[in-house]
Amino acid sequence: MNIFTFIYNSFLKFFGDIKVFKYPFFLLYDPGSYKVKGAEVRKVLDTVQDGDILIRGYTNYLDGLFIPGFFSHAGLYLGDTTSHNFLLPDVIASKFYKGKQAVIHSMAEGVFMEDLINFCKCDYLVILRRNNTIEPQLDLLASSKVVFETAIKNLGKGYDFKFDFANIGNLSCTELVFNCCADVFPLYDVDLKPRRIMLRKRNVLIPDDFVTQKFDLVFKSASVQQKVLEKIFTRNAK
Repeated sequence: MNIFTFIYNSFLKFFGDIKVFKYPFFLLYDPGSYKVKGAEVRKVLDTVQDGDILIRGYTNYLDGLFIPGFFSHAGLYLGDTTSHNFLLPDVIASKFYKGKQAVIHSMAEGVFMEDLINFCKCDYLVILRRNNTIEPQLDLLASSKVVFETAIKNLGKGYDFKFDFANIGNLSCTELVFNCCADVFPLYDVDLKPRRIMLRKRNVLIPDDFVTQKFDLVFKSASVQQKVLEKIFTRNAK
């Protein structure tokens, strides 16, 4: 990594932890409260199933200003990993999280796993699930295993600050989800689109692109207004 790439990546990591308040204008590093509260988190814990796609967002975070759309982050629910005993390379094994409700996603630190409760610390959250209407022969258990195995292979990869979907050496959050489910996404109207990200135009996916009416929307936090979802649905409809 050259010095310019290091500075660029470090700059974006710092921005990911800053909130912006317009009235009066000021910046706050490491904010401490979220709109998704305990009762809703409990509902998430009871609702989510292996292989579900988790889409979240925040209010006022500065990095969100650089990501088009309403939501700003995506992850995959892997379920109970406490009994898994995989023969994994050391670089992956050291990052494998054993817990009853594990999520895998990619942030500035790279692809990692953590507890679902940690992932739920956000202001907006929806959970999407594949369904038999779109996939008549769908076996959710079997498909979730495929997602799991694919996701784990990416564990420990660095974050893709260039958002280059043609190169899976490093992965952004949407690249990770896309990499794990690419074969079925066309059925759900999820396709790469030309967008300007970080001042550069690329064929990418943003978190909003996953939110289509063809998925089962199994959870929506109260903070996500229905009219906002309808706008996203309409924008993503083919």
